[in-house]
Amino acid sequence: MNLDAMYELRERLETAAVAGVGLIQEDFRLKRAVQQIEPFAKASPVFQKIYGLAGTLTAQECEDRAGVLLDTLGLLDAVLCTQGSVGTKGELKELEVVLTEGDPYREISYGRIASVLQAFQTTGGGRYAIIRDAYDTDPEIFKDYRMKYWMVRALGDSYAELAELVANWLVLEGEAVIPLLKRGFLPDGKREMARRIEVIEQIAGEKENDFYRYAAKEGNKEIREAALLAFRHDASNEALLLDYQKSEKGKCKEAALRSLAFMEGEAAAAFWKIRLEKKPEETVNYLTPSGVNWAGDLIADAIETWIDKGEPESASVEEKPKGKETKEERAKEKAQAREERDRYRHRLGILWEAAAGKSSERIRQCYEKVYSILPREVPKILSQSVIRTGDPSLYRLAGELYEQYGDEFLEPVFLASLLSCSAQETYERFHKFIHPDGLLRTLTGKKADATGVLYGFARIVYREEEGKYGITLEDMNSPIRERAICRWIPAGLDLRWYPLLLNYPGRFATGRRNNYSMYRNYYDWMMAKLYRPDVEEFQEAYGRFFYEGALQLTPTTEGIQMMKRCGWKKYDGLLAACIKDANSIPSYLIRNLLGELPLSNKEIAEELSQIIEKRKGKAINGISILEHWRDGLLSGVPVEKL
Repeated sequence: MNLDAMYELRERLETAAVAGVGLIQEDFRLKRAVQQIEPFAKASPVFQKIYGLAGTLTAQECEDRAGVLLDTLGLLDAVLCTQGSVGTKGELKELEVVLTEGDPYREISYGRIASVLQAFQTTGGGRYAIIRDAYDTDPEIFKDYRMKYWMVRALGDSYAELAELVANWLVLEGEAVIPLLKRGFLPDGKREMARRIEVIEQIAGEKENDFYRYAAKEGNKEIREAALLAFRHDASNEALLLDYQKSEKGKCKEAALRSLAFMEGEAAAAFWKIRLEKKPEETVNYLTPSGVNWAGDLIADAIETWIDKGEPESASVEEKPKGKETKEERAKEKAQAREERDRYRHRLGILWEAAAGKSSERIRQCYEKVYSILPREVPKILSQSVIRTGDPSLYRLAGELYEQYGDEFLEPVFLASLLSCSAQETYERFHKFIHPDGLLRTLTGKKADATGVLYGFARIVYREEEGKYGITLEDMNSPIRERAICRWIPAGLDLRWYPLLLNYPGRFATGRRNNYSMYRNYYDWMMAKLYRPDVEEFQEAYGRFFYEGALQLTPTTEGIQMMKRCGWKKYDGLLAACIKDANSIPSYLIRNLLGELPLSNKEIAEELSQIIEKRKGKAINGISILEHWRDGLLSGVPVEKL
C-alpha cells in the first residue's frame, strides 16, 4: 500500500502546529492533503478515523482545534509507525554485528540468560551458585555480548569468591576482551579496576606494558599495586622498579620488589645480591617465583654457604658418675642439640624452597648436597622445577638422581619422561609400576613403589576443549575444581595407561580417602581429570569404575555426574551406600543425590523403601524423612519439589 498521501498529511499537520492553529482555515495545502486520503477511509476503520478527525480540524465550526490537531497527529503517527518498513534488493543474508571488543553477536534468547543477568545485577546469597552452575551447564550464554559487560562489572562484586571466579573466566576469553576491560578504566577506582589489570596482564603479558605504566603513575594505592606486579613481564621496567622500590611503601613496595625479581639485568642482580647477604630468609621469599639464571646462582650461593657451616651434631656428653644432676644435664644438652639441628634444617629448607623453578648450573649442583640433609624435600622441588622450566638439563638431572637413589625420584623422572619422550616410550618404561602383574621388580625382586608415578598422574589434566593433556603444579593432596595448566604434554598419553589405572588394586587404600574431596577419594578425583569422552571404548569401564567406587566409599553428586557422562545405566544401591552409620541417616546427602540420579519416581521410591525396610524397628535418626520422600514420589511429586 502506497502511504505517500498519509505522510504528506502528517507533514502538513506538523507545519500547522508550528504556524499556529489560527491559520488552519487558510491553509489550502492542508485541505488538499485531507482530500487525498479520502480513498483510504473506505479501506480501513482506522484510516476512516483519521480522515474524520482531519475533516473536523479544517471545518469552520471546530471549537477545540488544538486538541483535535494533537489527536489527529497522535493517531496518524501511531499508524505510520506500524506500517513503516525498509528494504533493499538482493539476497537475504544473516546479520553478524561485530562489537568494538571483537566479539560477534550471538542469537541467544533473553530467557536463557535472564536468571544469570539478575544474579549479576543483584546482591544477596545464592548468586554465586546460579552463575557458576550456568557456566558449567550452558557456557554458550557467557559468549553473549550482554553478558560480557556484567562479567567485567562483577570484578568489583562485594562477594570476593564470585569476583575471582569471573576473573578466571575472563582470562580464558583472550585478547578480545581487553578493550572492554580498558573501557571506563578509572585509575582512582576500587578493587574492580585492580582486578581488571590482573586479568589483562594474565592475558597480554608485556603487550600492555604502556597501560601498566599509566596505571602505576596515575593510580591510587590498590591500582598501583596491581600495575607494579604486572611490570614483571617486561625487562624494560628494571630501572623503574628500582626507583619504585625506593619511593613506595607497604604493599606497593612489596609489588615492586616481586616484579624486580623477574628482571634479568645486572642492576637487578646486584640489588638482590646485597639484599640476600643482609636478609637471606626474607629475600628468598621474593626470589622463589623467579626463574632467571642469576636468581638461581644467588640461591645456590646462599645454600652452599649455609651447608658449609655444617649441621650441628648430637651433643657428646662426657662420661660422668650416674646421678640425678648429670641425667638432667644430659637431657638438657640433647634437647639443645636437637633445637640447633632443627633450626639449621629449617633455614636450609627455606633456602631450598626458593630453588623451585631454577635451572642454572649452580643450582643443579646443590641437589645432592641438600639431599644428604633433607632427602624428602629434594624430589618435591625437582618435580616443580621440571614442570615450571621444561629445561632438558633438569630432565637429565632427574634421570641421574633416579639411577643413584631409586624411587625417591620416581615422580620427577616420570614427569621428565612425559615432557621429553614419546607416549609409547614413557608407557613402556613406567607401566610396570601400575600393572597388577608387575608389582615385583624383574631384577631385584623387591616390591615396586607406584607412589611416584601416581603422584605424577595426579598432576595431569585432560582438556577436552584443546584435545590435549597438561601438567599442573598442584599435587594429589589438592583436589580443586579449576587447575591451571603449567605445561602441555607434547606427545600426550599412551591410551594403554587407562585399563591399568582403572583396575589399579590400590585405589581404595585408606590413605587415598578424603571426606572433603569431590569423590571421597583422591584416586577417583585423579581419574576424573583424565577422562576422555572421545574414546568410546573407555566409557563402560569408566562408568563401572565410579559406580563401584561409590558403593565402596560414599556416593557424591560429582561421582553420579561422571557416571552419566559415561552413559552408565546402573544406579541401584547408591542411596543405600550413603548410610555407613547404623545410628543415623545422612538425609542432606541423600536429598542431593535424588536430584542427580537418572531414575524414575517409582525406582527412587523403591530404593528408599529398601533402606526403610532394612532399618525398620530400629531407632535411627532420619527414617521419617525417607518415608515422607517415598510417599511423595509415589504420589507423583517431582524430585525437585520434595
